[in-house]
Amino acid sequence: MKKIFFIAVLCLGLVGVIYFLSSLPISPTKPAISAKPSIPTSSLEESICERVNAQFGDCKRVLLFDANSKLVFVENSTGIFPVLTNKDYTKFNKFIFPMMDFLEFKEEKVERGPIDWRAKNNVQKNFSLIYGFAEDEAKTIVINSEGNIQPNRFFVRDNLWVWYVMIQKDKVKLPVKVTVYDSNGEIIFGGNEKEE
Repeated sequence: MKKIFFIAVLCLGLVGVIYFLSSLPISPTKPAISAKPSIPTSSLEESICERVNAQFGDCKRVLLFDANSKLVFVENSTGIFPVLTNKDYTKFNKFIFPMMDFLEFKEEKVERGPIDWRAKNNVQKNFSLIYGFAEDEAKTIVINSEGNIQPNRFFVRDNLWVWYVMIQKDKVKLPVKVTVYDSNGEIIFGGNEKEE
């Protein structure tokens, strides 16, 4: 009798274990997804052009995407201006003013020389920007007031370049002091001014 009782308890225990195992979920639990990633309906270039069209009336083209500085340069019929994107380089953040105006650059050649410049402080925390137009003869630009750094530049068309540099601080020294060299290494504008 003890043997039958022992087998009955063992069978009952086995049935309990099978019932317990069958009640567990078959697949592992999935972690909860906090938010579905948004898939943009248009490219970054299209969304930037839409913003330009809404604010300025026309967007001719996006000239340059610079992933290192999160900048995009956009052209409309009046000029060119930088646009700041988010840190993931996926969304429009804000326009950076003042714009580089084609007509203004052409009209002020005698007063300004082969380049012009703009400075925008506090674009973001630890991010200021110096940018402007340059003519073909300006082969090398050195920004003396910011430690003799050389800016990036890209060709737009017909003797016109855009140059820019991101400065990793809240404010740049004003006025911006530059030296411009021609293809022979001769100074054609500015000079190596000493810092006071």
